Amino acid sequence: CRMGAALMTYMNGYNDPRRPKYATPATAPASIAGTYTGIRIGSDKIVKDDYVGFSSPNTNTGQAFAQTAPQYLMTAAEVWFLKAEAALRGWANAGTAQTDYETGVQTSMTQWGVSIGNYLSDNSSTDTDFTDPVNTENSIAAVSTMTIAWDASLSQEKQLEKIITQKWIAIYPDGIEAWNDYRRTGYPQLFPVYLNTSGGTISTTVQIRRLALPVIEYTNNAAAVAAAVANYLNGPDNGGTRLWWDTGGANF
Repeated sequence: CRMGAALMTYMNGYNDPRRPKYATPATAPASIAGTYTGIRIGSDKIVKDDYVGFSSPNTNTGQAFAQTAPQYLMTAAEVWFLKAEAALRGWANAGTAQTDYETGVQTSMTQWGVSIGNYLSDNSSTDTDFTDPVNTENSIAAVSTMTIAWDASLSQEKQLEKIITQKWIAIYPDGIEAWNDYRRTGYPQLFPVYLNTSGGTISTTVQIRRLALPVIEYTNNAAAVAAAVANYLNGPDNGGTRLWWDTGGANF
């Protein structure tokens, strides 16, 4: 179990003080020792012994990753980011997007017991390139130029990207919620899988949209599965078909 390249490149680019809380530094190969380096999704030619020294979730903090640690279902930081998006959309009683956004970031830093420093005023740091020292075929240039500091001059779309990017970082390790936001909004911008083995059923750029129904359901519950696919899926039962709320349309 190792960290993902996307999360680490964002946090490295932002010089995020939560890195040592989330992950352990890489130990090998020597070129990345001491850094926070993850593995790109869909990487090719993965041999466990070659990647075992990459960064892993930090089970030493006891805060979220130890076996006996409580599991976060929703944090205060997530609520502030939800309010920030609501304010951006003009919903009543949501406050202001900037205040909610900045409070969300600060609340996450407090949750993890780190000093925020000048993080919220940083208007230049961005996502960084990913370099795989084991197999450079997996390396890829940064896909986002989104900065941290709130910018009132940005379009609603770009402000939403800013909110969701920071929310995505803050709600780690809640991968299901992060995936939902990615499918719903398209953010944060993520590296595409290097090796797509879906045979064309899943778009490399759009990425997986849902989990197919289990084979055992087709065996033991065939009629209900057929009805569900016919009535509730707008496409075949595979990972490339969008759910009803995942419209693929504009965010605004």
